[in-house]
Amino acid sequence: MKYWKTALSIFALSASLALAEDFRTTKGKEYKDATVSRVEPDGIVIKFHGGIVKLPFTELPSDVQKKYEYDPVAAREYAAQRDKVIPHPTAMPDANLRTSEADDAQSSVKALNPAEEWVVAQVTAGDVANLDTALNANHTKQFPTDSDRQLSAYFLENLLMGTLSGVTLHRHGVQIKGACIDEPIDLKNARIPCEVHLDNCTFKEPVNFRGADIAGDFAVQGAKFQNKKGGTFFWRMKVGGDAYLNAVFEGGVVFSYADIAGNLYARGAQFQSKESGVYFFGLKVRGEANFESSVFQGLVHFTKADIAGNFDASGAKFQNKEKEADFNGMKVGHDAIFKKAVFEGPVNFVLANIASSFEAQEAKFQSKEKEANFNGIRVGGDASFDKAVFEGPVNFSYADFDLLDLSNTWLKAAKVQAEAISYKYIRADPNDEGKSHEVLLELAKHTAYSADVYSRLEEFFLRHGYRSDADWAFIEGKRHERREKLHGLSWLGSLLLDGLVGYGRHPWQAGIPCAVLVALGCVLFSPKKMEPQQPEDTPRVYNRFWYSLGLFLPFVDLQSNKVWKPKADQTFLRNYMRVHILLGWILVPLLLAAVTGLIK
Repeated sequence: MKYWKTALSIFALSASLALAEDFRTTKGKEYKDATVSRVEPDGIVIKFHGGIVKLPFTELPSDVQKKYEYDPVAAREYAAQRDKVIPHPTAMPDANLRTSEADDAQSSVKALNPAEEWVVAQVTAGDVANLDTALNANHTKQFPTDSDRQLSAYFLENLLMGTLSGVTLHRHGVQIKGACIDEPIDLKNARIPCEVHLDNCTFKEPVNFRGADIAGDFAVQGAKFQNKKGGTFFWRMKVGGDAYLNAVFEGGVVFSYADIAGNLYARGAQFQSKESGVYFFGLKVRGEANFESSVFQGLVHFTKADIAGNFDASGAKFQNKEKEADFNGMKVGHDAIFKKAVFEGPVNFVLANIASSFEAQEAKFQSKEKEANFNGIRVGGDASFDKAVFEGPVNFSYADFDLLDLSNTWLKAAKVQAEAISYKYIRADPNDEGKSHEVLLELAKHTAYSADVYSRLEEFFLRHGYRSDADWAFIEGKRHERREKLHGLSWLGSLLLDGLVGYGRHPWQAGIPCAVLVALGCVLFSPKKMEPQQPEDTPRVYNRFWYSLGLFLPFVDLQSNKVWKPKADQTFLRNYMRVHILLGWILVPLLLAAVTGLIK
C-alpha cells in the first residue's frame, strides 16, 4: 500500500535524527530537550524527561510537519490499517501513563508500529509472536530486517506488565521471538503476571529486571544482550517457574539473590565480558541449575548460591586467566558436575557443601601460578577427579570426602596443600588395590609436608587390613619430613632411624648390620692374630665367633673377651676392637627399642 512506502522513507529519515530539540503542540503543550526516536506516517514518537510520547502531526506546527514529510492521506491509511488490529480504548488508567496527561496516554496507544501491532495480535490469541518467520499476504517475510522487527521499550514493558491499554494477556503469557529492542528496558520491581519468552531477541541497550516478579517461566533462549557497558540486571528477580538463560551476554550480568522456583537452564550460554563478569552471588534455585558447555570470559561468582538439585557445568569453560571462578560457600542439594570443565585461571571451592557427588572427571585446572582451592569443601558422596589435570598449585586442606577418587590424576604442580584432609575411602586405581596404595603414596609426595596426610593414609590402610602398606605410609611420612623440615643432626638422626629400623616399623633392618659386624669380627679376629691375656690361659681353645659376638653385645658377658686379645703387633685390630664394641652399644639398644615399640 502507498502509506508503507511513505513509512519507509520516514523511518529512514528518523534514523538520522538524534539531536535534542524543543516541541510545542498547537494545544500549547511543551516538550523540552526531546529527541525523536521514531517517525510514523501520522506522527512522531519522542523521548523526553517525562517518558515517551507520540505527537500526532495534526497537533504540530506546519514547519514540523514539513520537516518530517507529513502526508495526510498516508496518515489516514496508516491509522485505518492500525485500527483493524488495535481498537481505540475508551479510557486508560493513570498507572499506564508515562506522563500525567490523558491526551499523552491516548497518543501513546497510537505509537504502536506494525511489528508491535502484529505482536499484540499474536499474544492476545495465545500464539508465539515469531517476527523472524511471520509472513504477509504474499507469503514473503513480513518483517525481513532488524528495523522492521523493532519493538519500543515502552511497548514491551507495558505488554509484560499487562498494562498496555486495550490488551488482555492470554493465559499462555507473552512469547516473542526475533524482536529487536534498541532502547533501555527498565522493569525494576515490576509485577509480571504471566510467563515470559523473549527468545532470539536482540537487546542493544541495558536491560533491567531487578526485583521483577514473574509469575511463570522466564526465557531468553538465543537472545543477544549487546550492551557492553550497561549490562543486564536480574538482581533479586523472582521467577515462578523455570528460567532459561542460554543466551549471549556481551556485557556484565548480575543475577545475584535471584529466586528461581523451578530449574535454571543456561546450557551453552556465552558470558563474554572480561571486565564486568557475571554474578550469581546468593542465587537460589529450587530445582537444578544447568550451565553445561557455557563459556565465562570474565570472573564468575556463585558465592553462597543455593541449588536444591544438581549443579551441572560439564564442559563449561572458565577462560579468564586472572579473575576467579568463585564457588565459595556454594550449596548443592545433589550432585555438582564439572566433567571436562576447563579452568584457565584460579578457582575457589572453599567451604562449598555438596550433598551428594562432586564429579570432575577429565577436568582441567590450567593455571600454573594460581591455585585451585578446595579448602574446607564438604562432599557427602563420591568426589571423583579421575583423569583430572592440575597444572598449578592445589589446596585440599580441611576438605571432607566420603570417597575421594584420584585415579589417573595428573598433579603436575610441585605444591599441593592437604593439611587435615579427611575421607572414608580413597583410591588412585579403581581396579588394583595394591597399585592404588602405591599411587596414593606417590601423590602424597607432591603435597607440602603435613604429618596428618600420612597419618590418615596409615589409618585408612589399617582400617582395610593393609598393615604393611600402613607401615610404608608412616615411613614415607617421616622421609617427607626429613626432606622438607629437618636439618643438621636431626636430619642425620632421621636418616639413621630410617636405614636401621625403618623408624621402628622395620626393626629387622637393624639385624642386618649387626650380623654383618659379627661376621666381620669373625674374619678379622682370626686365631693367629690373637693371644691369651694371661699365660695360664694358653691351653684354652679360642672361638672367633664367640669372641666377636661377646665384644659386640652390650650387657652380655660371654667371658671370651676377658681371656683373649689381639696380639701386640696388631695395631689396627686393637683399634677396631674398640669400634666393634662401640657399634654394638649403638645398634643393639636401637634394635631392642624398635622391637619393643619404643621407637614409633
